[in-house]
Amino acid sequence: MKLSERDDELQLLERLYAGCVRGRGAVVLTNGPVGCGKTALLRAFAGRAVEQGALFFSVTASASEQFHQLGLVDQLVTAMRAAGMAADPFAAEEVGVTVSGDDPEQAGRAPLGLLQRICRTVCQFAEDRPLVVSIDDVHFADEPSLQCLRYLIRRIDSSSIMIVMNESSCHDRELATLHAETLHLPYCHRIRLAPLMVSGTAEQLTELLGAEPAREAAEVWAEVSGGNPLLLHALIEDHASAEAAPGEPAPGESFRHAFLRCLHRGVPAMLVVARVLAVLGESATPSLLGDFLGDDARSVRWTIADLNAAGLLSNVRFRHERAQLAVLADIPAKDLSAMHSRAAELLHRGGASAKAVAKQLIAAHDSDTAPWRVDILREAAREAMASGDAAESVTYLRHASRMCADMVQEAQITAALADAQWHIDPAKATRHLHHLSHMVRTGLLTSEDAMVPVKQLLWQGEFARADALLRRIEANAGEIECGSLAGAAPSDIMIARLWLSFCRPGLPGDAAAGADGVPSAWSGPMSALTFLTLSESLTWDDEDVQGADQVLHRTRAGSPLASTLFALIVLIQTGRLDEALLWSRRLLEEGWIRGVPVRRALFETIRAVAALRRGDVAEAGESARTALELVAPPSWGVVVGLPLSVAIRAATELGDFETVMTYLNLPVPPVMFDTPFVLPYLQASGHYHLAMGRPHTALTNFQSCGDLMVKWQLDSPDLADWRNDAAAALIAMGKARQARVLVEDQLSRLGGGRSRIRGIALRRLAAADDGPERLAWLQEAVRSLAESGDRLELARARADLEAAQEAVGRQGPSEPLVEFRAEEQDEPELADMSEADPLLAELTDAERRVAALAASGRTNREIASKLFITVSTVEQHLTKIYRKLRVRNRSDLPARLSFPNG
Repeated sequence: MKLSERDDELQLLERLYAGCVRGRGAVVLTNGPVGCGKTALLRAFAGRAVEQGALFFSVTASASEQFHQLGLVDQLVTAMRAAGMAADPFAAEEVGVTVSGDDPEQAGRAPLGLLQRICRTVCQFAEDRPLVVSIDDVHFADEPSLQCLRYLIRRIDSSSIMIVMNESSCHDRELATLHAETLHLPYCHRIRLAPLMVSGTAEQLTELLGAEPAREAAEVWAEVSGGNPLLLHALIEDHASAEAAPGEPAPGESFRHAFLRCLHRGVPAMLVVARVLAVLGESATPSLLGDFLGDDARSVRWTIADLNAAGLLSNVRFRHERAQLAVLADIPAKDLSAMHSRAAELLHRGGASAKAVAKQLIAAHDSDTAPWRVDILREAAREAMASGDAAESVTYLRHASRMCADMVQEAQITAALADAQWHIDPAKATRHLHHLSHMVRTGLLTSEDAMVPVKQLLWQGEFARADALLRRIEANAGEIECGSLAGAAPSDIMIARLWLSFCRPGLPGDAAAGADGVPSAWSGPMSALTFLTLSESLTWDDEDVQGADQVLHRTRAGSPLASTLFALIVLIQTGRLDEALLWSRRLLEEGWIRGVPVRRALFETIRAVAALRRGDVAEAGESARTALELVAPPSWGVVVGLPLSVAIRAATELGDFETVMTYLNLPVPPVMFDTPFVLPYLQASGHYHLAMGRPHTALTNFQSCGDLMVKWQLDSPDLADWRNDAAAALIAMGKARQARVLVEDQLSRLGGGRSRIRGIALRRLAAADDGPERLAWLQEAVRSLAESGDRLELARARADLEAAQEAVGRQGPSEPLVEFRAEEQDEPELADMSEADPLLAELTDAERRVAALAASGRTNREIASKLFITVSTVEQHLTKIYRKLRVRNRSDLPARLSFPNG
């Protein structure tokens, strides 16, 4: 095998050998870290020397024979015997004595007569031809053998003898005497081998893998191997055995064995320090190493320097995780547990992060129940959740649960564990609900921890159990006196009550106002926007209600998750779709959200809803699919109707009906059909049937949605636009008159401003009536949808408008299609007349607009054209206006109803 970056060293050896042939002795001491190729260099030189006629004696010292007197010399004599030595220089009593490793001074000195006989015998071999004596790992040689070696070295300057010794640089201090007595001699030379550079690494890869690697790839191999040829060849062997394509190294068994071999061949301190570094991991520092080992910083730094020189470390870090794992696996199990426990204590004492200490406690597997250990594990669990690692949080809490000192602490840890598991898989977290509920009822679980089972019961739709626990928590909160344990946060209780009210709209109840006028026990019907607004106001401690923008700008890891979700939904409900999408995408890049399945699934769902409202069905479908993959449908509880509905709607719009059927076949909890989350699900199902040409089935779904909303007193377009959907089904069935009635009813419920729902309603109205107002309705529909940001519905409205204009064009001249800007507004503003006449305050905005135009002398058809409604709707409004104002006809309408601008 070709040597890389060793040409200069090999040439020096050959030059010295040439002098040896001419009778000039030479000594070479090759120094370098373990595994750097000293032996390979020696073998390459030996091969060339033998080819040129040299006699070659090779001996190798061993750590296991370091206390065997004259063991190295014995190897040399054996080699000389094999070469035909005439007289044996050894006497039987001079070799084979083993001394104690605890008292190496017993070795004493080799007899002078023996030194002389050995020297004379070696020199006799060099009389006929050059002699090369190689000594590998000379740093392991026993002291009498080193004495004999030093004696020989001082007497070969005028002989044909060349002595080549290899030593590891980490053993420099052990060979101080040899260095002192030899290196100053003029015929002594020292070679220092360094780890391979990138170019040398690339050369080895080319030779052994058969292809020249790219510069970047060679740099990676050099980094992982540290330039250590032994490790590099092990990596190449692993790569070849895996039959992988050329690329980055993948350390395997060969690498593991080579790494441990380097450690065990170095000084003992290298193995000890490497083991401590492996235990400490990212927390390791030289000073902490010193504290752990009880050594001074200088000796620790020396050992770290040796490990770095050998390419085993980069500063105080392993170059690859497999190296650290190899060292950990090499530590006896009993010692490893004790080391992790000591590491935890040192890190805790030194003020390390809770997560760093907790990792050591987990690895220690001990049963020590010291209070600080439980506190550290709980703090680490909170840190893990804040950083987005719910699985790690669960691990810490499980370990802490086995170390509880009392039942109260056990209850708190169980609640935290259930909450962490819920963020991974809500269905699996339900195993704790019975136990947690019992702890709340018995008073063991208090404060914010008591809300954990309540929130999970609400999520699963077990409203009766959640209500019972809430009542218990509220009763406990009323009993708590100043100075005792804190109760659950009022905002948490109120949000839970609001959620109960929103999810159980069919149940009657009373509202009792709290101290701030916010209902503390709300039940009965509530609109979605009311719920969101109230919930958002309760999630911050500030006295002033925070707007959605402020809440989102203040969102950080550890912020109340509910407030951020509420703020995003408020943006959607108020038509700020671009902002909702921007914030959703930005927040999904946050590690504390992206790393926790339930958090990410919730934000993906919000993103999907915003994208669908804006008409981006591909993005909506992708986000909804991601949400349902992150959290399986059975784990969504009653909320499953929301992501499922978006997924169904998006797939329907994309024409992927096979996927739609997959979603529709998923089981949903029966309790969902008693909550508002069934409304978007019914709408989505209806849209699918409508797209499949089954308008009757679609109408059934839409009417079921409407019936529930009326029953629950939640009949608001903000929650579900069922009338426009039902109108579409009726139009498909050829029942335009019934569709028009529904659309007119929908328009009568809307304010005067433009909105997405208004735009869709006007488009439906135009589809149900081909009268002269059709073009004006479609033009206003385009304007409304352009302002709302729904690109899909806007495209449909524009297509209808173009078709309508073409139809008009075939009958006569018409106005060209124009691009409508969101800021266009041609409706006059109403004067504020509610204070002037109490009767006028009874009119809705829509009725006041109709009344004002009628009072100014406009006909019913002119009013309908002006307000983009039907003549029938105008007549219905006037009937209500006459009744409320107690007049008989439009001539009796008060003049002050007119608009300020006439």
